[in-house]
Amino acid sequence: MFINYYVLSKGVSGGIEKLCKVAMPALFIMAIIIMIRVLSLDGISKGLGFMWNPDLSKLKDVKIWLAATGQIFFTLSLGFGVIQTYASYIKKDDDIALSGLSSASLNGFAEVVLGASIAIPAAVVFLGAAGAQEVAESGTFSIAFVTMPLIFQKMGAANLFGFLWFFLLFIAGVTSSISLGQPLIAFLEDEFGFSRKKAVNTIFIGLILVAIPTILYINNGFVDEVDFWCGNFLIVVSATIEVLLFGWIFGIDKGWSEITRGAMIKIPKVFKFIIKYITPPYLLILLGTWIFQKLGPNIRMEGVAEANKPVIIGARLFLLMLAVILGYLIKRSCRDFKEEK
Repeated sequence: MFINYYVLSKGVSGGIEKLCKVAMPALFIMAIIIMIRVLSLDGISKGLGFMWNPDLSKLKDVKIWLAATGQIFFTLSLGFGVIQTYASYIKKDDDIALSGLSSASLNGFAEVVLGASIAIPAAVVFLGAAGAQEVAESGTFSIAFVTMPLIFQKMGAANLFGFLWFFLLFIAGVTSSISLGQPLIAFLEDEFGFSRKKAVNTIFIGLILVAIPTILYINNGFVDEVDFWCGNFLIVVSATIEVLLFGWIFGIDKGWSEITRGAMIKIPKVFKFIIKYITPPYLLILLGTWIFQKLGPNIRMEGVAEANKPVIIGARLFLLMLAVILGYLIKRSCRDFKEEK
C-alpha cells in the first residue's frame, strides 16, 4: 500500500514509468530462473503433460469459456477503462499497433509460457496428478502461498527459490495494483478537478476500507466471489459493450484509421472483420449461454459451504455498494460536464 501510494503520487512518468522500467525486467528474470529450475526436475515431463494435454470435454462447459475470456480481458487491461486511461497519454501519431502487439506478446509469454511452466507442473512432480488437480481447484491464493512454499522445500535451495517466488508475486501485485489505481485517480482529477495529492489520498482511504473485508474473509470465499463477478462476468459484459460501441457506434472505419495511423507494421485486414462481425456475436452468445445455464445455480450458491454463504452474500452486497457509489460519481461527473458546456 505504501509503495502504491508513493509511486502513484509521483504521477505517470515520474512514478509508474520509473517503477516499471525496473520492476518488469526483474519480474521476467526471476520467473525465468524459477522456470529453469522447475524444468530440471525429475519427472517434469508428467507435469508438463498434465498442464498441456487438453481435456476437450471441458469445452462443453460455458464456465470455462467465460473464465478464459474474462482472463484475456483482465490481463490485457481491456474492458474496464484501464487501457483507455493510458491511451489518453499518447500522441496522435504514436504507433498503437506495435505497442499493442508488444504488450500482448510479452504478457502472453509471461502467463502462458512462464506461468504455466512453474506452479502446476511442479505440483504434479511432488504431489501427483490427483494432488495437482486438488491444488488447482483450491484457488490461486492457495497455490501461491501454501502449495508453492511446500514444493520449494522439496526442491532444494528452498530459501533462494522461495525468496524469488514471493518477490516475483510482490512485484506482480504492486505493478498490477498501481496500473489499476491510475484510472481512478485520473477520473477524480479530470472529472472533479482534484489535485494529484487529493485524488491519491481519496483513493487510498477507499482502498484501505475495501481491503478490510478482503483480509478478514479471504478463507471464506470473499475474494473468489469478488474475483468472479469483477474479473470474469462483469468485465466480459463491459468489454462487450465497448466492442459494440467501437465497431458499430464509433464506426469500424474510424476505429481502423486510429489503429493504423503511425503504425510501423501492417495489420491484416481480417481483424477489421473480426472486431465488427465475429467478436460481438461471440461475446453475446457466451454471456447468454452462461446466464441460461449458470446464473440460477450461482445465485442460489449451489456447492457453497453453509458456513461461507453469509460471507458470499456480504461480498455481493459489497459489490453492489461499490457499483452504486461509482454510478453516482459517473452521473455527477456527467451533470457537471453538461453544466460546463
